[in-house]
This record gives sequence, C-alpha cells and structure tokens, in this order.
Amino acid sequence: MHCTECGVEATEQAKFCSECGNNLNPTGNVTISSGDSSINFGQRNHVTGNTININSSEDEFEKAYIDRTKVRPLSIAGTQLKASWLVLSGLLSLFGSIASILGFVGTEYQFFFILSMAIGAILFPIGMVLVQTKHMSFPPFFSLESGSRGEIYITKIEGSCPKCTGKLKLRSIGPKNNKTTVVRCTRNPDHMWGFDPTVLPDL
Repeated sequence: MHCTECGVEATEQAKFCSECGNNLNPTGNVTISSGDSSINFGQRNHVTGNTININSSEDEFEKAYIDRTKVRPLSIAGTQLKASWLVLSGLLSLFGSIASILGFVGTEYQFFFILSMAIGAILFPIGMVLVQTKHMSFPPFFSLESGSRGEIYITKIEGSCPKCTGKLKLRSIGPKNNKTTVVRCTRNPDHMWGFDPTVLPDL
C-alpha cells in the first residue's frame, strides 16, 4: 500500500503515513467516479459496510415508448398490395405514358396519359422507400409500412409521454426541403424524441 499524498510505501496495518502524516484509512463518505460507470479495486483493497452508487448519465433522460395502435392491410379489390408491385407499376406507368404522349400529343387522349404518368411518378418512389426502409410516414395522419413478405399496411403509431399526460404522435419538422420525422408530445411540444422505425416489431 502507498500513501495517496506523497507515495511513500506503508504497511497494511498503518493508519497514518510515516512521511507526511496522511490518514491512510479515512472514514466517512468516499466518492468514486469513472467515465464508464465502473469501479476498479486493487488486489489488497476491501470495501465493507459501505453503499456504493454508480450513476449513469443515461438515467437522467426520460425514454419514450411508442407502438402501433392501428394496423390495416392496404388492399384493392380484396388483394393486399406489395411494395414491389408499386415499384413495377410505377415504372410501367412512367415509361408507357412517356411513349404514348409522344404519339398522342394534341389529341383528346393526351390528358389520360399525363395523369397516368403522374400516378407512376408517385407510386415508384413510395414503392422504393418501402422496399428499402419498410416505413414511410405521412405525419400526422398515418404511416405506410411493408411487412416481412413485402405486404403494405396502413399504420398509426402513438405512445404516452413519459414527462406529462400528453400523447406522443409522429410529427414532421424542419425546413421545407429537409423535413425530419420525430415523436412529439401533443400537450407540450418541447417534449420531443427522435423517431427510429426500426425499433418497431416486424409486421
């Protein structure tokens, strides 16, 4: 054992340092802190009759929990849609409409091909997002999610605010061209958390 003040070696039975007089066995509260919330003791050190509390900075923050409150299959004529179908139909609508418009420019059918192209331009990016990330939010109304086999569901994601009695709902915030989806309290907008759709169980 060594003195914590001057470093001089001392016996385990010694109560005071023979060099500087430092108390080698202090009594009272001792605060031990470590960056990784751990405590390391030497081979000859013993802690008896003491209560040691290790506080982690993570305990200072409330955690918000959300879940799906509504899940409904997105179906047309009794057939549930799949994300890959949106991608394929979007591509076909885009290329087919472009080719058709070139041959029907100035005719009464031009409007229908333009409408078809617009629908394809909407379906294709939605399908791509669902294939890649399995989730697409349309705050504050609903979300589109794809299941393990690619089926598309309309879902509602909500929760209870851990800081007050408000409800947690998805909201879109930020600049017009750089929106971010977050989980925000309906009672106090300052109660807000980042939204990670991967924490939700697979459909």
